[in-house]
Amino acid sequence: MALRPIKNCFDPVLRKQCEIVKNIDGELITLSDDMIETTLAAPGVGLAANQIGIPKRIFVVNMGVDTDKDNLVTLINPEITAMEGSELGEEGCLSIPDVVAEVKRATQVEIKAVDLNGKDVRYEASGFLARALQHEMDHLNGILFWDSLGKIKRDILKRKFKKKLKEQDE
Repeated sequence: MALRPIKNCFDPVLRKQCEIVKNIDGELITLSDDMIETTLAAPGVGLAANQIGIPKRIFVVNMGVDTDKDNLVTLINPEITAMEGSELGEEGCLSIPDVVAEVKRATQVEIKAVDLNGKDVRYEASGFLARALQHEMDHLNGILFWDSLGKIKRDILKRKFKKKLKEQDE
């Protein structure tokens, strides 16, 4: 397992529609292990493969986010099959560190995917976990959380993040 560098929001890989995973092989399992290690070290709730430069439809998410125990699972070729409710909630992103905003998301989701054993899995989630699943799905579709904000709010956050990057480079 290895920590992988997380791409920032201005990297073009984060704007690409991710490709369907066709084979579950040793390379994909290593990718999953690295993504889990990177997520825990960040620390984060989830990580999509394109956030580390791999434009594939795979993400990891901590299903134990609402508990005291980490339970990171890997979802391959996920699809949200049902969504209910709506609420505003604070959201951030490992690709846009230290920037948060209120984002509207469904309060409950159902998601289906394939696990690392090639088996179909299905999860129902509500609250913060539902938000995390929607956030990671957006990544696979080239969408960042601030894309749902108004232009003025988004531009303010982009300027704030660019300033932070510039300060880091000095």
